[in-house]
Formats: sequence, C-alpha cells, structure tokens
Amino acid sequence: MALVIDCVAIGDEIMKEIVQETEALKAKGITPGIATLLVGDDFGARMYRGQVEKFCQEAGFNYINENPPADVTEEEVINIVKKLNEDPAVSGILPLRPFPSHISDSAVINSIDVNKDIDCFHPFNMGKLALGEPTFPPATPSAVIEILERYAREVEKVDPKDFFEGAEIVVVGHSNIVGKPTAFLALNRNATTTVTHVFTSMKGNLVKHTAGADILIVAAGKPDLIGPDHVKEGAIVVDVGINRVKVLDADGNPVLNEKGKPKTKTVGDVSFDAVKDKTKAITPVPGGVGSVTNRMLMKNALKACKIQHGLL
Repeated sequence: MALVIDCVAIGDEIMKEIVQETEALKAKGITPGIATLLVGDDFGARMYRGQVEKFCQEAGFNYINENPPADVTEEEVINIVKKLNEDPAVSGILPLRPFPSHISDSAVINSIDVNKDIDCFHPFNMGKLALGEPTFPPATPSAVIEILERYAREVEKVDPKDFFEGAEIVVVGHSNIVGKPTAFLALNRNATTTVTHVFTSMKGNLVKHTAGADILIVAAGKPDLIGPDHVKEGAIVVDVGINRVKVLDADGNPVLNEKGKPKTKTVGDVSFDAVKDKTKAITPVPGGVGSVTNRMLMKNALKACKIQHGLL
C-alpha cells in the first residue's frame, strides 16, 4: 500500500529547526529578516505576501513590506530594492510578481544583491545552481528535494546520497521557476535526470519517459495530467501542481454551492486516487509540497543572514 508522504509534518519539523537557528543567532545579537516587494495589489501576490509575513512572525524574523502603488516608476522600484540591499535588518529580498506591465522583471531582479536573492531569481544565482554550486536554491524545487531526502532517511533508512545516485528521475514541466531548477538539483545529486514538457506530450512521448521513472516529479500546472499509465509500479511521485477545478457529480455535472455557483476544489497534476495504489510513496495536494516551500525560503534567508555576518 502506498505511503502518502506527510509534507505538513515535514514543514513543521523544518520550522522547529528554523526557530532554533534563529534563537541561536539572536543570542549573538543577530536577527534574520525578509523584505517583500509587492508593486500594486495583485491578489495572488498579496496572498503570498501574507503567508511570508505569518511565517516570519512564527520564526521570529524581522519582516519588511514594501508595497508601492501600481503606477510607480521602474526607477522608483529599483531605488526601493537598492535601499533594501543596504538595510542590515534585511537578510533576503523577495520580489512578488507579476509586476505591472511597465516594470521589467529583469530590471528589478538584476538590481537585487546576489547575497539577498533568497529565491534564486538573479541570473548569477541561477548560473551557480546550473554549475552545481547553489547558494540559494529556489524554494519550491528545494522543497521537493528536501521531502525526498527526508523520505530517504526516515522511511527507506538510506543515505540521501545513495538514494539519488543513479536513480531514474523524470521531471514533468520545464519552467524556469520549478521544472528546470528541480532538474538541476536532481542532476547535481547524480541522478539520471530527464526533463519532459508540453512538447514531449505533443509528440506523444510523455508516457515513454514517465513510465520508466523511479521518482516522478510533476510540475506542469495541468490537472489530472498524470494517470496510472504514466507511472511505473513502485515509483515515488511528487506532485507540485496546484490547480482549482470544478467539483462534478457522478454524471459529470458541476455541483453548485448555496449561492448557486459551481463548487471548486484544489487538485494537483496527478490523478491522486487513480495513481496512489500503484506507487510506493506519493505527495498529496493540497497539503503537499506547498507545506514545505515557504520554510525552504526561510532557510535560505537564514543562510543569507549568516553570509552577511561572516558566519559562513
């Protein structure tokens, strides 16, 4: 029977470790801090900002919120970043996208101090990741790896090094935010790593790759993309996807709420119920990789703080 990996428990364990490290730094007169940069009032970015603030409070971090209006100039935004670069209370800077159309993502990201780029947006840090020398691996990909490393140690009772080396890992999705960096992190651990994507699927070759994976990592952003035929018996499946879909009844019709609007639910990219019994272990959605992601961002902020104070 498949193990459903308890990612919420892993996230809680990591937060306890972060609190302990933070208290040790505070005993030396040092407090880590994260600054978010939200331009305007995008709903999704605002929700993420609230999560970061909550976790900073829980861990005892400084938290700074920079929220200029949507009509701010690009120059003014870059000046905000420069101010945060120079602020000793800020260990890490997190730009929350999307930015308004008149503000260039790359102009803002390239202005961030590389030692405060805690989610690996800067090309310098992405280049280090590709070379196998990451300072700050991106939060979601590093959450995937953290989950697998803890699974290796705690469930399979093996050294994560031995767990990854030579393993057939297939990543579904090649985004710059999740797919590519996840593949780099796996490759850096000497896994045999394959990256598939929408064009693999368009050629009809997706199953050919995924069905051979010892570890299947899915980050495509398409609900129910992966079914039983895509998964090898006894594989480990990590579902990074988060999708909102309508709740349907037995006849395939939308189920309505008390206001007469279709009910929705959160699902991953993997058809969980159809796939789980074929796997050795699988992550759920919700309550999966996302439960670990923000903690990994905070671990990067701790590392940044130590670098800035000459402790690493």
